[in-house]
Amino acid sequence: MKEMNRREFLTLTGVAVVALSLAGCGGPSTPPEPPAPPASESKEMALFKAINEVWYEVNREVVPNPKLDICKSVVYCQEAADLAKFTASPFETYEPEVDEEDYRKWNLPDDVFHEYQLRESEMIQEIRNKYGNGSYRGTAGVSNSTHDGMQLKQLYPRNQSEVREFVRSLAGGHGLTSLHREQWMIGLYCPTIKGKTYTVAVMVNFAPI
Repeated sequence: MKEMNRREFLTLTGVAVVALSLAGCGGPSTPPEPPAPPASESKEMALFKAINEVWYEVNREVVPNPKLDICKSVVYCQEAADLAKFTASPFETYEPEVDEEDYRKWNLPDDVFHEYQLRESEMIQEIRNKYGNGSYRGTAGVSNSTHDGMQLKQLYPRNQSEVREFVRSLAGGHGLTSLHREQWMIGLYCPTIKGKTYTVAVMVNFAPI
């Protein structure tokens, strides 16, 4: 009888030890799945891929000198994407002064606009410090030079034809040529405001001078 009690005791003790050790592991052995990326990230990445599908062809059409080298593709630049997102931030934060279906206009208070311009200039300088003095080549899709009349001007391209037109606007009249394939870079931010998705793009040209 004593031997049986001893066995039962050891069995129960072993079960308790195993249970405690599992509890000390902090739960299930498989780690939780990472959170899904924000929807805005998928919009930007989808557009980035679509841009690269037509990048070379569109630039080849507009480059005046056939001897010039054209980037086979454009490279994603996180600093440019951060600047694009900041540039669009007032449009996401403030209500438009004029809010019509096909025309929206924002006005910022003078002090807010001053701080906005100051930070924008700092971010542009950070790009220049990293990629060269002539590296920042402009921000497309936005009008923000004055505190009144600020606008988002570029709707999100919905098909390849619209992507081509967007790339053509980035290329300008002379195209974007390069000395090596990673010279031209782009950052994108695509906010959805009042049911419409816009695109802000920052172009960077690697220019170590």
